[in-house]
Amino acid sequence: MLAVKLGSVNSSTGDKETAKAIGYDGSKYNALKLGVLSKYTVMHWENRDDYDSLVSSLIDEYKPTNATEEHLVEELAGIIWRKMRLRYAEMASLQSSLSRDIGVEFFSTKDCAKEALLDRSDKVEHFNIKQAVITSDEESKTELLETRECLSCCLNSEQIILESNSYKKGLNALHIIDQNKWQEAWDNDDENDISSATAEGLLSWVDELKEYYERRIYELENRSKVKHQTLGKAFFYDKELSKYIRYESHLDKKFEKTLTMLIKLQDLRKEHNVIQNND
Repeated sequence: MLAVKLGSVNSSTGDKETAKAIGYDGSKYNALKLGVLSKYTVMHWENRDDYDSLVSSLIDEYKPTNATEEHLVEELAGIIWRKMRLRYAEMASLQSSLSRDIGVEFFSTKDCAKEALLDRSDKVEHFNIKQAVITSDEESKTELLETRECLSCCLNSEQIILESNSYKKGLNALHIIDQNKWQEAWDNDDENDISSATAEGLLSWVDELKEYYERRIYELENRSKVKHQTLGKAFFYDKELSKYIRYESHLDKKFEKTLTMLIKLQDLRKEHNVIQNND
């Protein structure tokens, strides 16, 4: 039973008034400790305080006044608690399905990018699907802006080198990120010194950079499409989810039925009290 009745009360008027004053507010928290159904609802690894808070909220909302109403309120708490647990199960199921897929190195060769973009070209062959799934939209937008800026600098550098054959001007036209990359590449080359770098060599490297940034921009622009396709396939192929969906539908119907019974019972009690008062 959800609520525990007050202990035996002395028949004196004072004791009766005290019991009446305590009433619902004084007994509702006893229910949280001694509820009959709760010990079968809250698993030992779950947070009992969260369940108690849920029950308390329902008691405040529906204010049960007899054993039947108390039982129905606790039934509602159990249904809501199981629906919350179902959300965790759904999340865990999708997480496991995704982990099985995007955690595999060769997942990038699978068909999610090809299906999402309707493309069979080399541009999608090495699409980083794992990054598409785990990266936020804001992070992708920021990277896309930076990558476009780097590409623009590469095009400018290329034009300068072709027109003036100036190594220094061409290097200075690159984005600072790529200037540092160029410097690091020479610093890590034990056989060559950057003083021997030429405009021709820089132009060849800039050409490679352009191809990289163009592929990167294509991937960043289409990340969200690939992400949605991947998540959708994880949901679609996870056979366990069909079981969860059926169970959730069952809980929804049970909640609606229980709530209807509770409201109807309370309405009948109110009507009965009105009749008694009129008599």
